Amino acid sequence: MIGRGKNKTYDTIGKAYKVDNPQYELSPYQRLDYPLRPQRTVVQFNSTYMELVDMWDCIRGEIVWSQIVILCPVSFGLGTFSYMIFLEISRNSFGFFVVFLCIMTAIVFGLLYVLLRRLSRELFTYTYFPVRFNRKNGKVYVMGVDKQVETYDWKDLKIHMQTDANAPWDVRCCDVDDNGIIQRTFSLPFRYLDVDEVLYGHFEFVKRYMSTKDDSEVAEVASSIRYIFPVHQRKETFKESVQRSLFDYHSQFMNIEYPEKSIRLDWLFIISIPFWFLKLLGRRLSVLTCTTPHFPFEVDVECDIDPNDTFDLNKNPPVPELIKPATVLEKVFYVIMMVVATLASLSILALIIDIIGAMRPHGDYPSMVDKLWYLIGLGWLS
Repeated sequence: MIGRGKNKTYDTIGKAYKVDNPQYELSPYQRLDYPLRPQRTVVQFNSTYMELVDMWDCIRGEIVWSQIVILCPVSFGLGTFSYMIFLEISRNSFGFFVVFLCIMTAIVFGLLYVLLRRLSRELFTYTYFPVRFNRKNGKVYVMGVDKQVETYDWKDLKIHMQTDANAPWDVRCCDVDDNGIIQRTFSLPFRYLDVDEVLYGHFEFVKRYMSTKDDSEVAEVASSIRYIFPVHQRKETFKESVQRSLFDYHSQFMNIEYPEKSIRLDWLFIISIPFWFLKLLGRRLSVLTCTTPHFPFEVDVECDIDPNDTFDLNKNPPVPELIKPATVLEKVFYVIMMVVATLASLSILALIIDIIGAMRPHGDYPSMVDKLWYLIGLGWLS
């Protein structure tokens, strides 16, 4: 949730700018000898500006499914507890019942308020929060979760790598005043579990673009991009949702521009299928309920593109077939994945129910797993 609140705050805003380890501090123009790593974050690319997704795009859908999963047992427990208390109180007096009803109503509305506030990070908002880097005027335009646009001077930013509690490392860009106090902050989209070559490579990708002085340097940056994610014109497709929900399963996130080399659908993925399935469903729900963001007219004027720009990768995608609709074979593959994920999720749910039943006294209950597979296996037809 870092930086994702409606008040657009990071926990470091208003505090003195300080980097604990000097090796984590970065310069907007110092060249680093690391391979450029776009990491499938590019929405638009041309010789005037480059637009990237926000740093929460790779985990979009997790808030939706996690809050719903948390809500189910909480609601069950609260309902059971309420019923037991109700039976006890109803034996005493009507007055106690009224007080109990008021308290439980307040608790329910409180839970709903917290749930809706969290879900609003992913539902009924923007499909992504663009970060646009204009190399010609040296400006960075960032659309926050409050849907307001902030403008930064790239050359004046204080940049470093930072991690927060239970969160991956990200490249944090800070606007610091003359007294050394952080006024505003945004992060580059790619995050990683540790300070590694790939995180430096992602910063180098952005920094190299903002440092370009001629077409040959722009061409060097453009050559590192294989995927264009044109969600500024449309919502992401189901194919793209599947691909992006699988980012957690790429080997060390080394270069996910080449998923045929980096993705590992191994035993770890098989175990995690129900969680991937929930994340995918959450992501699709988020995409379907959100709208496409657009920068204000004055920002688009400052980012005017030459119609004949040879580096406009949205008109001339590096690998055109990557942004084409899913083929018949791909659709069959996605259907199989969905079926397997559904069966795995239902089986785990049935197993949990069986375990709970076995723990209860006199728990001689029919097996839900057996009943589920009896139904799936069409045993009822014999």
